[in-house]
Amino acid sequence: MHTLEKVYENAIFQALNPEGKQWMTAAWLPKQPGSIAAKYDIKIAALFTFGVFPHIKTVPTVRMMLEDVKDERYVGKHTIVIDSSGNTGHAVARLARAFGFEHVKVVVALDVPQSKKSILSALSSAEVIHPSGKQSVAERAVEEGQKPGHYHLNQYGHWGNVRAHELYTGPEIVRLLGDDIGVIAVAMGSGGTVTGVGNFFRQHRAGPIVLGVRPAEGERVPGARDRKRMEDVVRFPWRRAVDAVVEVDRKASFIRTRELWSLVNPQAGPTSGLALAGLEKYLESFEEEALDRIFRGTTVGFICPDDGRFYSESIITELDTDQGI
Repeated sequence: MHTLEKVYENAIFQALNPEGKQWMTAAWLPKQPGSIAAKYDIKIAALFTFGVFPHIKTVPTVRMMLEDVKDERYVGKHTIVIDSSGNTGHAVARLARAFGFEHVKVVVALDVPQSKKSILSALSSAEVIHPSGKQSVAERAVEEGQKPGHYHLNQYGHWGNVRAHELYTGPEIVRLLGDDIGVIAVAMGSGGTVTGVGNFFRQHRAGPIVLGVRPAEGERVPGARDRKRMEDVVRFPWRRAVDAVVEVDRKASFIRTRELWSLVNPQAGPTSGLALAGLEKYLESFEEEALDRIFRGTTVGFICPDDGRFYSESIITELDTDQGI
C-alpha cells in the first residue's frame, strides 16, 4: 500500500485526479425545425465528461481509491478486483500502481465490446475475467476478492462513488450551464452518478429536475442497467435523488447515439444516446401548457459518459446502414 503522499506524487494520479480541474465541456444541439426544443426555445446541452479524462468513471474511481487509502483498506493487498462494464475497470487499471497494487483483475460480462476488453488486456497489470456458468459478474468479483492479498472494489456500494459526483460532477454542470437548468438526464448503471448529482442539487440549490434514464426491461445498453439488473447490484438510495425515471429501448439508444455523431463533437457512446432519448421522451410526456409554463427558455442537459468509438461494432450490428444518419 502507498501512503497518501506517495499517491499524490504519482504522475498518472496527478493526470487523472479531478481536484481543481475543469474537466467537463458542453456542446449545444441544434434546434430541429418543429421540435419541442425549437417550439419552446429550450436549449439542449450535451455534457461531455471525457476529453480531459478518458471517461466519467475516472472521477469516482479516484475518489473511491483515495478514501480506501485513508481507511487503510489496502494494507497487505497486492491485487485489486473490480467488476465493471469496462470504464471503471480501465480507470482502476490505470491507477493501480499509484495506489501500490501489483495486479488488477477486471471481471466483465461476455457482451462487453471486444475493443474495451482489448484495451484492458493491453494494460500489463490487468487480467480480464469472465464469470463462469450461471455466476453473475458481481458474484465472480466477490469470489476473486476473497482470495489472499486481494481487495474487491465494489463501485455499486462504495459511497466514494456518490461523493465524487457531489464534489465534482454537480459543480461542473453548474459551471457550464448556470442556474437556470430545467432538466439533467443521467443514464443509470452503478447509480453513483445520478445519486451524487441528485444529492448535489438537493443540498446546494433549488436544482433542476434530475432524470434517471435506463434501458427498457430485459434490454441492454453498454454501461447502463435495466430495473432488474440495478436491483441486483446497486446499493445506493438513488430513488431519493431522482425526480423521475424514463426507460428507453436499446434500438432508440443506438439510433440517437449515431445521430449525435453528426450533430456535436466529441463522438459520444451509447449511454449518451440513451440519456438523450430519455430526455426527449420525458419532455414529450408533458402537455403543451405545462411545457410552456415549466420549460420555455430553460436549459436542459444530458451527461455523455464516454467515447463512442469503442462501440463501432455494436452500431454496425444493431442498426441498418441509414438508421441515425
